[in-house]
Amino acid sequence: MIKTLILLSAFLIASLHAQDSGADNKRPTLYPFDVTIGGQKAVMQEGNILFAVIENPVKPDALLEIEQQAPMLIINAFKVNEKGEVMQPGQQPAIIFARNTQSTKLDATMDKQQLQAGRYLANIVANGTTSRVVFVVEDKSGKFKVPSLKSLVDYLKKKQ
Repeated sequence: MIKTLILLSAFLIASLHAQDSGADNKRPTLYPFDVTIGGQKAVMQEGNILFAVIENPVKPDALLEIEQQAPMLIINAFKVNEKGEVMQPGQQPAIIFARNTQSTKLDATMDKQQLQAGRYLANIVANGTTSRVVFVVEDKSGKFKVPSLKSLVDYLKKKQ
């Protein structure tokens, strides 16, 4: 719980910092820098200012890349259900820390566990700003049901 609050606080501070520092007003506040996962660049979809989306599923060990090197790259990914809601309120996110880099693999989590198949909402913090990205980790078993993007956007809009 405390770790989650600290990470959310870092996210809010980074967002405010981006606004205060005169960040490029053409870019959404919640996507100040580009993110690529598994070779796919996250894209802001029309009418959605909450997060960028990786269109196709990625492998659990996919490479996540940002535009430029960061002294500290922090990623926290929350698994969301078919409706776009966080799977378990208060759940511990998958957390990845990397120093002096512009890339890291999704399986470099602090707990050394691969991300399970499913949809994730990730906050990627680098160089004082945070980009929000939704992506799906592929499911070879076919049991995972991908929630609609609309349900995820509607859920996140309610939370703001």
